[in-house]
Amino acid sequence: MTHYICTECGGEASIAGVCQTEECKKEGEALLTCDCGDGLHSEVKEKKEEEQDE
Repeated sequence: MTHYICTECGGEASIAGVCQTEECKKEGEALLTCDCGDGLHSEVKEKKEEEQDE
């Protein structure tokens, strides 16, 4: 099932939007689409790690 996550604080939502966690560095930034079925968000987390390595 598609859901949306913040890779900084781990916030999760069922609809697209922005991070609303007040103390998160990504507050106000768009949540990323995730289609994992296990709740671990592995695909999105791997993508974040790849971007940090660049």
